[in-house]
Amino acid sequence: AIPVLPTLPSRYDIAKIDSNIREELSLADPRQGGGDFSMATMISDPIVSMVHEFCVLAKRAISEIDENEEAETEAMAHNLKVAGVMSSLASFVRNAPENTYVNPYRPSQSPQHEEASHSCRVALLPALQEIESLVTNTILTPLTRVLNSHVATVMSKMHRLGAYLQDPRDDGSQATSFVQIHLVDQFDNIASAYLTPLPNEYASIVASTVATFSIYSFVSNAAMIRPLGEASRLRLTQDLADFELSLEQLVFKGGTSLSLSQIAGGKPYSELRAMRQLLFWNMLDDKTLSPGEVAKALLRETWVKDVRPSTLFHFLFSFAPTLLTSPHHFKRMDAHQYVGAMIKLDGSVDDGEASAWMTTMACCDAYQQRESVDGSMADGDRRVGAILMILGPELLRRRRQ
Repeated sequence: AIPVLPTLPSRYDIAKIDSNIREELSLADPRQGGGDFSMATMISDPIVSMVHEFCVLAKRAISEIDENEEAETEAMAHNLKVAGVMSSLASFVRNAPENTYVNPYRPSQSPQHEEASHSCRVALLPALQEIESLVTNTILTPLTRVLNSHVATVMSKMHRLGAYLQDPRDDGSQATSFVQIHLVDQFDNIASAYLTPLPNEYASIVASTVATFSIYSFVSNAAMIRPLGEASRLRLTQDLADFELSLEQLVFKGGTSLSLSQIAGGKPYSELRAMRQLLFWNMLDDKTLSPGEVAKALLRETWVKDVRPSTLFHFLFSFAPTLLTSPHHFKRMDAHQYVGAMIKLDGSVDDGEASAWMTTMACCDAYQQRESVDGSMADGDRRVGAILMILGPELLRRRRQ
């Protein structure tokens, strides 16, 4: 962060820019500037150049935010104000053609007015794209990475605190919700501190990215809980409902017209819903089925297409014997570190799936070598390793299609 934050344009300054843009464009209006409508495209070039210079100055006013630095800083608040200024400028540039060539003549505008407005809009597109690129790359992306890093830190408590490994009522205390205690306030703080100050078009981007990352991170962390008893499954199911409600509120406060089920093509939400069905999948209760039969039955489940292969792999480890090492233990990592390696801070997950399968195969290979000494000490389902080796290639093939 820079020691002295630059002064930003006032509302009067921004309004003056809007006036200057329209005054420049009106030179192509025969009744205003004495020109010709065919000049609209040519006259747009100086405005594009002006926006470029404005973006250069705006970039200097933006402070760099470290992912490990607390986001609640004066520099971050300043960056959000810069985003507001850039949003106003983009709105002026976007609306200037219609405000210059069409609105003053309503309701009697001619086709020439409409054509001039359209030509001008096309000519000004590079300016709008430059503004969007600047805000996305220098303000929104660093902000979402910081916020997602904080969310990941909170979710790591799922394993560090053993949130679902035992029923809290065993020691006489009441059952508690991990989501209510650790995540609801986190999402409320994100909404009030970062989404509210941002213009709607930018707040929706941040809310969507945070929601996507949060869903994938929560599901991946939950799938790696081992062992997962009946009471833990019930508590986790309730927490999934609370988690979904919290994210719905976050997305709503982000000002987007999309619902949680529409973000990122609906894939994160579909996996969140499928996780509830996965938790109560019980095909392994039938001890007479072979690994191949279990794998085929699992592949026929309607919800399998909605979960990432890694989610299914890691969930099956909860049924496995102790000698089948969990993937994060095999990699000598904490669970949240392993999840962080699979899910990028921008919410992308595709790169982590192949890596998760390679690690799963390595775990199964090591288990096959140890299985001969397992003997009667087996404390889980010995079919899990074979089931994983059958499922893996098919699930990855389906995902690539």
